[in-house]
Amino acid sequence: MLKKSLICLLLSIYVLCLPALAYTVDDIEWKDSADKTGTLTWGGTLAMDKYVIKAEDFNKDGFVSISISSNNQIKAISPLYVGESLRYRDTDNGNDVMVIVDSVTLNIDSWTGNMKDPKVAIKVYKRAYPEMTIEITTDKDTYDPRLMSSPSVTATINIKNIGDAKAYTTDVEIDPSGMELISGKLKHSFKDIEEDEVLEPIVVKLKVPHYWDQTKIDLKVTTKSKDINNQIHTQNKIKTLTIEPVVELIVTKTITGEMYIDKTAYVSVSVYNKGIYSVSSATVTDALSKDFQLQDNINQQATITLAPGETKADLFKYTLKPTRTGKITIPETTAIFTGPDGKVRTFKSTTPEITVNGPNIVLTKAVNPSSVSPGKEASVTVTVHNQGNRDASVTTAESLPASVSFVSGNLDFKEVVAGGKSATYSYVIRTKQTGDIKMPATTATFIDMEGFKGERISNMPVLSVVNPEDQGSASLSDNSQSGSSTSGSSSSSTDGTGASSDDTRVQPGFEGSLMIFILICVFVMIKRREQE
Repeated sequence: MLKKSLICLLLSIYVLCLPALAYTVDDIEWKDSADKTGTLTWGGTLAMDKYVIKAEDFNKDGFVSISISSNNQIKAISPLYVGESLRYRDTDNGNDVMVIVDSVTLNIDSWTGNMKDPKVAIKVYKRAYPEMTIEITTDKDTYDPRLMSSPSVTATINIKNIGDAKAYTTDVEIDPSGMELISGKLKHSFKDIEEDEVLEPIVVKLKVPHYWDQTKIDLKVTTKSKDINNQIHTQNKIKTLTIEPVVELIVTKTITGEMYIDKTAYVSVSVYNKGIYSVSSATVTDALSKDFQLQDNINQQATITLAPGETKADLFKYTLKPTRTGKITIPETTAIFTGPDGKVRTFKSTTPEITVNGPNIVLTKAVNPSSVSPGKEASVTVTVHNQGNRDASVTTAESLPASVSFVSGNLDFKEVVAGGKSATYSYVIRTKQTGDIKMPATTATFIDMEGFKGERISNMPVLSVVNPEDQGSASLSDNSQSGSSTSGSSSSSTDGTGASSDDTRVQPGFEGSLMIFILICVFVMIKRREQE
């Protein structure tokens, strides 16, 4: 009994392995298109991978002898007519080869009856393999676990054999990247999938995972197909899904959309927990624009706790006064909290824009030239620039220092300056007083069609009045000091009165000492002569 059971088991194993061990050349499926083509002359060869196809001989009857060699050994040889094939089954490697004669050209000479440069055109085919194409479709590309409409992922997998040969077995594996399986199977096995055959769709349902940050995950499907030689051919397909975070703080900052420069802007900040988990100790920090003045005494930072779906409305609420006109971007409000994983997460509001209408008068005052001699003239120019977007009637008032006299020009200005435009006026002055003279600031008052009015003050430029003679004296004094600082040199210079001076210096008392030394020497010489 045991012997019979063993024989049955061996027969079963043999039958299961039959496609891999016992297939013949007639069982082979070849590729639909040739892997290589060529034209061979007598003795010519064509190499493909480790095989060499050779035209061994030609016959006047129209056939050609073709051989297939590997490792310098002929594995198959046969005479072939046009349309016939030579097939070789590589039992060691399974890389089977087929050669088809496409055409034969003998070129038989009509006089001699001999062939002249005969040729054969061939096509070479490899054994075909199964190849699976995988298509993954999901009901969505992005899933939000905070929404009731996105509790699960439904994936449909379609597989087709687009290869040129049958798959004897195909295993399908689904990798859900950690998503929990709700229904369906992650592993499947199919047999005898013919060329161009489409499998029944595979449907799996997976639970949407929970992440504290937006996360991309890959749903991966792998097929492993065995061919007639028991070789495995693997194909992969990946579908990337986006999973939204389980908690997101929505920070909303609103401000009056458009206003006049003399009006008040209203600001409100709210925070909403768009999530399914609570957030504790979230720090919310507001920021102010430098183009506004805060009208309320409030704290710009708060620590809050939000339950799922809870909103802190009007967390910050205050009023602002603009300091300029134009489009102004309001800084964002930031909310920060630490999640259960210890990671700090930051959420920011949008940066709303507000348009502030009205005139914006800027005065600029300049003196040209900035340095003159006493009695010489200088021009003062005042520029009135309306940097706003509304016209305004501008009136200026000028005043002059007591030491300055008016020569010509306009000391007053009263015009309507359009928004975004400039106007200038100027006048000429003169003074005999030396020194730096600070010009008084120009004061302007303005009013627009809305009744908005204000006052602006210009800068205060400085006019330097310098006597040329004083400049020359100062220059000569500097030169004299420079010459006296050089020891061992002599030079002459002329001062302001025309007198010359000698800068050569002599050590005091040198002449007297020399005279005494000479007298002593003469006295010593006289004494010596008397003794002699």
